Amino acid sequence: MKKKQFEAARRVAGKFCLLSAAALLCAPAVAQKKVKFDWSLAFVPEEGGVRFEKITEDADNVASYNGNIVSKGSGIFGSKKMSTLDWWVIPQIAVSPDGKRIGYINEKNKMNNIMIKDARKGGASVQRTFRTNIQGFSWSPDGTQLCFTELRGGHFGVYLIDAVQGSVVRQISSGNENDMGGVVSADGNTIFFHRGEGLSSYSLWSYDRTNNLFSNYSRGMTVCLIPGEEHTVYCARFTDRKESEIWRVNFQTGVEELILAVPDKSFTSPQLSPDGRWLLLTGSSVSEGDNTANTDIFVVRTDGTQFTQLTYHPGNDLSSVWSPDGKSIYFLSQRGSSLRKYNVWRMDFNL
Repeated sequence: MKKKQFEAARRVAGKFCLLSAAALLCAPAVAQKKVKFDWSLAFVPEEGGVRFEKITEDADNVASYNGNIVSKGSGIFGSKKMSTLDWWVIPQIAVSPDGKRIGYINEKNKMNNIMIKDARKGGASVQRTFRTNIQGFSWSPDGTQLCFTELRGGHFGVYLIDAVQGSVVRQISSGNENDMGGVVSADGNTIFFHRGEGLSSYSLWSYDRTNNLFSNYSRGMTVCLIPGEEHTVYCARFTDRKESEIWRVNFQTGVEELILAVPDKSFTSPQLSPDGRWLLLTGSSVSEGDNTANTDIFVVRTDGTQFTQLTYHPGNDLSSVWSPDGKSIYFLSQRGSSLRKYNVWRMDFNL
């Protein structure tokens, strides 16, 4: 997708430099003096003791939307104008429930599609979708379907396709809204997503496949389901300073709990660990390597304690997901590429 087309998409429901319907997040970013850094390094000293493994190569053309998966702009925070760090909050990679396959978005011939490869051996990739502009996706819990977000006709929508074979696509969204970030419930009957409703305004919705009904629940984006808790989810929410916090929301009781908030920082895309003890997050940071604002990977316990930063590389690290056994984390990163291209990486998790 050309840069002008991408920028137009981001303006669907909001200003370019603020959060738009395309689900990019803005966080205040303090300007820093740049220091020369060797981007071909796979890790930095702060990450010592952690094993990193590169899953894709530059030739796989992992989608970065012309470098705009993370970008910098400016915005008004309170009464002060500040530089901002914007990133794509919808997961760009997904791991099959059995852990054998990993999917990522490939950018080729100005089209973005889902590619699948062996999560352990790497090797050649198989193209799973033949669409135009897929922006993110997730794997269904039973491993049979991929739920993806696509930009079509100026609107973002949620769609389903078989994870293994065939090209039949089922449209979940009406096509007139801006729905994105779909995730499928454990029984496969409900699809949760968030809807862009204006400048920095997002709400949580669901679609019931048994009766074709849509339901609206609460403010928030990047919904994360909790196994065994039908009415409770984790999500990200904006403050009036356009910073994003992590919340747990019970739709049935109306109880809403703040899990993580850090002044002048933002966190999105919560992913619950297989053991239910940790939330994996993308957040804003300042690199120790070259003193620039970037995105990094963080974890926090579900009770809000033991908040820990996992990555420190000057390259952007984001869109993280758990391996099914909870011992590894897959994520997108610019690390290890002298051209600063994004690739899928895997890192150990042993907290």
